[in-house]
Amino acid sequence: MKLFITYASDDRPVADELAVRLRTEGHTVFMDKDNLPEAEGYDAAIREAIAECDVYVFLISPNSLKAGRYTLTEMKLAREQFPNPHGRVLPVMIAPTPFRDIPAYLSAVTVLQPEGNTVAETVARIGEMEGRRKQSRWLRMSIYAGVLMALVAGAVWLSGNGNQENGDTEPVAASCRLAVELPPGMVEAGLAMDVTTPAGTQAYVLSASLMSLELASVSRDKGEAWAILLRSRDGSELGKKEMTGCPASRTRIDFGEGYALELAPK
Repeated sequence: MKLFITYASDDRPVADELAVRLRTEGHTVFMDKDNLPEAEGYDAAIREAIAECDVYVFLISPNSLKAGRYTLTEMKLAREQFPNPHGRVLPVMIAPTPFRDIPAYLSAVTVLQPEGNTVAETVARIGEMEGRRKQSRWLRMSIYAGVLMALVAGAVWLSGNGNQENGDTEPVAASCRLAVELPPGMVEAGLAMDVTTPAGTQAYVLSASLMSLELASVSRDKGEAWAILLRSRDGSELGKKEMTGCPASRTRIDFGEGYALELAPK
């Protein structure tokens, strides 16, 4: 992720250590004195860097909240860029500071108050924020893929009806319709599956309740090949099974490591 760190010059040692640790974790970190070339427009460069960051980090201390400090100007620029700070702003208290002195924009979200190592706990919190962003992005992609698949299925259905209206008497094969269920005792939030058929790949988010699956390009009567890929909440692969044709009876698919799905014809 791209991170912007606001800090008071008096707190530079903490900011430096945090930046180094974040960079070793693979993040891109912007710190004004590290990243601003000489003679470059200061305000414009800061504004652009904040606009491009994924998370804005403000290191809270009595030093960074003093009136007239540029740290408050950077916070103002962040507020203009992210009017809603949730999920985009991380305030970290690096020195005891009365909450009454903390600006409302920062206190609108949970202020991280490290109990042990400040740098380690901040890096861990940013890792959690990155995980939530990835999961949210993956779910959005799943929804978009679902809408696209529905449009494709609709086009196939309309095409089949059009052939019949034009006098084409060739029968249209019935598509494979299945009920998908997680076996008892295997309910785990965030599980998902990718179903790949001759028409493409469709992503589904699984739940404890029964869900329906229609494979428009797999007929009940023929032996088309298709596959199911089971994924965890972070998108990593748990197992994959190749299938042929539409199951004619209730079928259990084991992916190993205790993960399984049950399919039943509808």
